[in-house]
Amino acid sequence: MTRTAVAWLPDWEAEDAAAFEPVLDALDLVTPHIEVLEPGCVAMPLRRRIGDEADFCERLIDTVAGLVDHDCLTGVADGLFAALLAARTGRIVPPGGDAAFLAPFDIAGLQTTGLVDTETCETLRHLGIGTLGAFCDLPGAAVAERFGARARQAQALASGELTRPLAIRQAEPELTVRVDADDPYETVEQAAFAARPLAERLLETLGGRNLTCTRVTVTAHTVRGLARERTWQLDPAAPSTELARRVRWQLEGWLTGGGTDAIAAIELTPGGLLGLLEAGRGLWDFKDAATVRAEAALRHAGGLLGPDNVRIAVETDGRDLPERCDLDTWGGEAAARRTGPWPGTLPDPPPAVTGTGEDAEVLAVDGTPVSVAARGTMSHTPALVSLGGERIPVIAWAGPWPVTERWWNDDAARRYARLQVELADGRAALLYLEDRRWKVAGWYD
Repeated sequence: MTRTAVAWLPDWEAEDAAAFEPVLDALDLVTPHIEVLEPGCVAMPLRRRIGDEADFCERLIDTVAGLVDHDCLTGVADGLFAALLAARTGRIVPPGGDAAFLAPFDIAGLQTTGLVDTETCETLRHLGIGTLGAFCDLPGAAVAERFGARARQAQALASGELTRPLAIRQAEPELTVRVDADDPYETVEQAAFAARPLAERLLETLGGRNLTCTRVTVTAHTVRGLARERTWQLDPAAPSTELARRVRWQLEGWLTGGGTDAIAAIELTPGGLLGLLEAGRGLWDFKDAATVRAEAALRHAGGLLGPDNVRIAVETDGRDLPERCDLDTWGGEAAARRTGPWPGTLPDPPPAVTGTGEDAEVLAVDGTPVSVAARGTMSHTPALVSLGGERIPVIAWAGPWPVTERWWNDDAARRYARLQVELADGRAALLYLEDRRWKVAGWYD
């Protein structure tokens, strides 16, 4: 029986990819095959008796601690998904126990599969599906219909129905791409410069067959005829720049770590082949080029600055615009935290640009200032909006939406009203009136 072990260094920095290579070299002496999930996290197949698994994990922990003086957590399970989560707490899951082990985990754990995004997890939470076990209890056909093929794959992983082997399967020879150096690559920059077009060629070759891959084996042939290889996990929807970055990490580890001569040739061999539709890169699950580039930029920033220092805007509860947005770590488990409904909140969509705060005046046809009573009635029909001394006719308007908040607290009490207007110059704005002064709260696309 083949099981999966994961070794995870929780304090390892992503940018220390080159420094991780000596650890991998040492682990090669412990197990014949290692798959690098990311710097600081590796997976490996186990073909040992159940009682030997704890001893093997102890050897891994001792090996890592002796080399880099870092804490190492290990997990063992039938499948990679369960082993990854087991490694967070140093657990060994009994054979056949993946589904029972995964069931109590929060629904956000689905993001570990790389198949489900934060928005899908929060949608499931709002539907009352708060754990992986509750998600697995849903009919598979209904999950596929509502959330797509990737979510159905994640459900199969969470229920223990689907596991992917870590052992390398030989790809067809024509899928392997190779570049031979005119002059041997002696520096990381030279090798990385050649790796980028090679990564693009690999993905183009796979795409021509309607395929993508979940892992890539990087092989470096040295001028002395030796070969070094390492396997990296890859998001099947990742662009060529992400693959090139992993290749660079590996080449940097070999060339700067010593023991590797100048490189005469580089090969990339795909593994874990999937159809584009099966991988979620077709039909409704397709990631447009802008989304792919944005995610790659965020991953790169996270590698440079640390994952906790890259934040994105998420929706939160509240009536006013600043209250409906907060910052959260990109890729973290927390996401949209709206529980609503909130009486007095603005109807969607919100303005595309907020927080501008320009002074404004809302006027009637005769130039009389428009005011809003406590119950939401306007003194006059809005006809003009004055911005920067220029009076612009109002084509259409909606509102007002009055709000009276925290009236019981003199220090926090607030009363204001919002008004949406479409102007003759083609712009649309959200205005608000507070303390008898109109201001611009935001602009719509």
